[in-house]
Order: sequence, then C-alpha cells, then structure tokens
Amino acid sequence: MTVHVLVPVDRSSQSIAGLVYTLVSFPDATVTALHVLDSQHDAYAEVGSPESHDETVQRAGERILERATEIGADYERAVETVLESGLPHRTIVEYTVEHDIDHVVMGSHGESPIVRPFLGHVSEAVVRRAPVSTTIVPESRSQLLQRDLPGRILVPVDGSDQSLAALEYATDRFPSGRITILHAVALPFDYDVEAIDGTYLESIVDTVTERGEAILEAAREAVEDDVVEAELSYGDPSRSIVDYAAENDFDQIIMGSHGRSLPARIITGSVAETVSRRSTLPVTLIRGHPDGSS
Repeated sequence: MTVHVLVPVDRSSQSIAGLVYTLVSFPDATVTALHVLDSQHDAYAEVGSPESHDETVQRAGERILERATEIGADYERAVETVLESGLPHRTIVEYTVEHDIDHVVMGSHGESPIVRPFLGHVSEAVVRRAPVSTTIVPESRSQLLQRDLPGRILVPVDGSDQSLAALEYATDRFPSGRITILHAVALPFDYDVEAIDGTYLESIVDTVTERGEAILEAAREAVEDDVVEAELSYGDPSRSIVDYAAENDFDQIIMGSHGRSLPARIITGSVAETVSRRSTLPVTLIRGHPDGSS
C-alpha cells in the first residue's frame, strides 16, 4: 500500500530521528520533509551577519532541508522537501489536509525549550489536530539506530474500534514485528492486586480480569494471528502502558488515538495523549482504520 508520509524537520535531533524512523518503517512511501519558518520565533539570528533577517532565515531553512535530502540518500531514498512560513503547528496541519498526507512522523519536541517528559507545543498541537495518524519520536537519531525496527511492538487494546484499528495497522505495516497486545485494567481502588486475595474486593478483581481477558481474546481473533502475545496489567492505563513498554524492552508503541472513554472523536483521548507525552519510545497514534476509513 503506497502512502504519503509528512516529516516536519528542524535542527533538533528528534526531528532527524523522525525522518530516519520514516525511511526505515515506510520503505515504499512517498516521503516529504517539511520545514516551517516560524513567523513568531527568531531561531536563526546571527549576530554580525551581513545578511538580512529574511535571508538568514531562508538560508537556515534550506540547509535543514538539504540535510534531510542527504539522510534520504543515505538510505537510497528520495525525500521531497518543502519550505513554508507561518505558525509551525498550523502550517503542518494545513499541509496535511491540502496535500492528502496519510501519516505524520515528527520529533517529540524541536527547538522549543520544552523537553521530555512533555511534548513540545508544536508536537502536541499536531497530535491533537491532525486528521491522520501520527508517530511521535522522542529519541535522538543515535538512540533510534540502536533499535532493530520494527522490533518489539506493544499495542494497548481496550475493546474499542480504535484499538483494534491500531492492532490491524501494526500487523499489516510491520509483519516482521514481534507484537504484544496489552490490556490495562483500571481498578476502582488503590490496592495491590496480589494483596487482596480472600477479601471482599476479590470478586471485583475477578470480574474485571475476566472482562480484560475477553478483550484480549477478541483482539487476537480480530487479526487471526496466533503469534500475537497477550498480557494483562492492573493500574492506571497510561502509566501501565508506559511502564510496561519500558520495563520489557519494547521498541515502539502503537495505539488508537482514543478509546472507549472518549465521547468526542475529534479530540485525542487522554490515555493516548499521556502515553505520547511520557513514553521514551516512538508512539504511533492511529486515527480511523488503516484503509483510511474513520
């Protein structure tokens, strides 16, 4: 399936890692690197330069895109480049709509002073507003290259159509990946599950466990893949997902952009948004279905 992937780039290591992730993960895609000259942020000023401000900004943007082209050549790929001016998050979203982009891959933060564990303001705005699936890469290029992508893939599921779409995307896009589905059970109390044996809370745990196991089984049946591993965890879903992925040496997380709890489909779900903020691994948020339906 041919797709068009947009990769916003700037001088940050994370944005370059986003380009590398794209070249590795989408071998047959059309790749466009977009650099936006921020109309409200002077990141290119050079003291004593004989050039005008506009010339300095233009030249800096062109250098960034030249670097993107060079990285594409390293992977024997052609990378289309586009230079735009405006507010970065707005320009990225508008470009996505106007040019029928299928997927956006970007660093978790760029030249903004905001750093992990929070998304940069541009990344967060794009995650919330882009009408297509998005991958956030929080690592530097050197860190990303230590991964054997697609590697081990964690797919959180909660029984929603979006989580099943994410699982379908993972199995279709990365057939060589080692996929584990995880259902995180949110308990109505703050006790260690192993410590409540024999108490009146045991029946509650049994009920939610049975429901969680049914969700996992339904997810495996949906993709008809007996190779997919299934795990159940207990606790706050966003924290459980991030911790489980980090503690078990996963290489990336793929999940629905929202789950059962969100009534408005236009806004990214709180669990997905928190995972994309807090994860130290690449996180892909799937909107709609892999075939493009919503």
